[in-house]
Amino acid sequence: MPPQRTKSTKTARACERCRSMKVKCSGSQPCARCTRSNKPCYFPPEEAKVSVTERYLRELEYQISRNASSIQPEHQGRSPLLERSAGGMSSTPQAPMRSSLDVQSRAEWRPLVGDTPQGNRGKDPSVEERQEYHDSRFSQNPLVDNGEYTFATTPDGRSWYMGPSSSWSFCHRVLALLGKQIPESRCCPDPFNLDGMAFKLPWKQVPIDELPDVTNLPPLDYALFLFNSVQYHFGSLSFLINETAFLRALHEFYQDPVSKASSSRAWYAQYLLVLAFGKAFVAQRHLPGPPPGHQYASRAMGLLPDLSGMHDDPLTAIEALSLAALYFQSIDMRKAAFQHIGQALRCCIIEGIHRHVPEELGGPEVSRRCRSTFWVVYMLDRDFSALMGGPNLIRDEDITVRLPAEEATSLEDINLTLHVRLARLMARILTTVYGVDSASNGALIKDTQAILHALAELSHDITAFLDTNFHGPLNRGSKMAVRLMLAQHHCVLLTTRPLVMCALHMHIDGTDGQSLQGITLSPPVESLLQCCADSAQTVLHTLRSLADDDLIDAFLPFQVEDASSSAFVLYLIRAIAPSLIPNESWRADLDCVLERLMVKGSLAAPLRRLELKQLDLMLAPVTPKAGRPLPPVATDEARIQRDDAYSLEPVEIGEEIEWDLLALNQPVSLPPRELLDLADQLDVESIMNTIGG
Repeated sequence: MPPQRTKSTKTARACERCRSMKVKCSGSQPCARCTRSNKPCYFPPEEAKVSVTERYLRELEYQISRNASSIQPEHQGRSPLLERSAGGMSSTPQAPMRSSLDVQSRAEWRPLVGDTPQGNRGKDPSVEERQEYHDSRFSQNPLVDNGEYTFATTPDGRSWYMGPSSSWSFCHRVLALLGKQIPESRCCPDPFNLDGMAFKLPWKQVPIDELPDVTNLPPLDYALFLFNSVQYHFGSLSFLINETAFLRALHEFYQDPVSKASSSRAWYAQYLLVLAFGKAFVAQRHLPGPPPGHQYASRAMGLLPDLSGMHDDPLTAIEALSLAALYFQSIDMRKAAFQHIGQALRCCIIEGIHRHVPEELGGPEVSRRCRSTFWVVYMLDRDFSALMGGPNLIRDEDITVRLPAEEATSLEDINLTLHVRLARLMARILTTVYGVDSASNGALIKDTQAILHALAELSHDITAFLDTNFHGPLNRGSKMAVRLMLAQHHCVLLTTRPLVMCALHMHIDGTDGQSLQGITLSPPVESLLQCCADSAQTVLHTLRSLADDDLIDAFLPFQVEDASSSAFVLYLIRAIAPSLIPNESWRADLDCVLERLMVKGSLAAPLRRLELKQLDLMLAPVTPKAGRPLPPVATDEARIQRDDAYSLEPVEIGEEIEWDLLALNQPVSLPPRELLDLADQLDVESIMNTIGG
């Protein structure tokens, strides 16, 4: 599927326009991109920069530590090592001593075993204590099995389990931490928006011997219109409804409604859910209250298959349960959604469609339907598991059903395959970064590195697919392309969120409620948080573009989740390391997106906005004020490394491509090369060298 990748060359410099857009520059003056766009091309004046190795810096720090007691004022003699550093770090007489001390006081490059002439001898006990402190900060995921914040008490006194990977749980863990550690930040009570607070759907179970209600249904032509609207909005999820079988049953139903509804209860429930989704999608503006079409959903829930596992039409039963789960998630009833998609996946296992169904059993169409249905259920299960913070129900090793693209090459099959691969990566994140072992084995950095490598490989195929099929203004706003891109960035946010929590703990401990400076970060940690911030801003900018064109999905749960989780980490990073977010344009994007979601009837958007407002208020005491000096990165080499080696530019496949998709001014697809570079930076020892400001 992916085209042959070509080796690209990297220019030593970039013009200001390409650098601000974070895209590759040809290096010529004027550059190729500015020439094509007929824009002025300006290159900043080059500065003489000298890089030194990390080992040399460590030796330098060791020498300073050894001679700390004998350091005299600047006019007295210096050691030969400091004299050598003078020519490489500065040309002024005072710079060598100042730069050397900065390395010690700001970056804390500590000697490691075997890296200094004296090995472990002569170590300062206080240095060892600080190293152990920082090692513990970034070696374990603080969101996993933290007894202090794993269970929360609701306002009515109930205990509430908060899963480690859940964005909703992450929100309340952070609010609880801020309220406990910084009492003056508690401006108002925590907006503990419980499950079903947005809207609680009521329904009455219909006994098996009772005829389903077939009154007050729309005519056939309007039902077909709603069905087509659902197919459009679902995108890759449309495989949950087999079009051929559904339309055949739909015409049979309108010929004899009572007979069809009685004999095919699972299909009738599916039909009612299609009407409920369709009414929610086509409504232009929503008044406060229940979503349009909720009456159809209430009737459908009473007809869903029971837990016996005995169903006349198991495939339709699986599809109906999955649609119900998606509807529950859309109205912010997360527990019901998780339970129903779990039941659907259990039915898949019972029927054996997690294995390859041979065509000899029911023909090629049945085999294809089983395969597509299973993979969509699998995707929803992984998504809802991450949202609830629960473990995976089935291991990937137990799944042998083929991916859609292995048997077909249509656009829809390739798109579904890429979504499945992202769902598999999501499952890997849940079992490694958020696995129970990550709370004890100290492998958080190694797990993060492995995920970034896997995401880089997958991003190459996704970028090739988007470049091939969705380039140009005619494909602007394609739901297929947008969901792929947002899913990539969601994986980045989910992977790096534990490190944001680690840095938040360090920042709170360092400020002690008094100092208002962000913490100083070592290059690997800074690069990870920069990657998290860039992905979050890209998500909000993408959603803003959709909102401006009235293409945003207000009823489905995914885009409101993307917006709130992205904004949440940006608020945190702005308090932890403000230099990583140079401007506040993302806040305007966030306001526009949330406002548009609420206008279009999103039930969860008002709750998420209330949580973000509370976070902003509670972070105020520990957020650096505008105009205060920001802490620098550990070394000049780190800044050069971030500016040049780490820049989220589109991957090069053949000729240079400019994105017209969504008319964005920045890349929306993750560049594999930069992800690999970032993963390679994550040396387990060097990443621990982070110190509070």
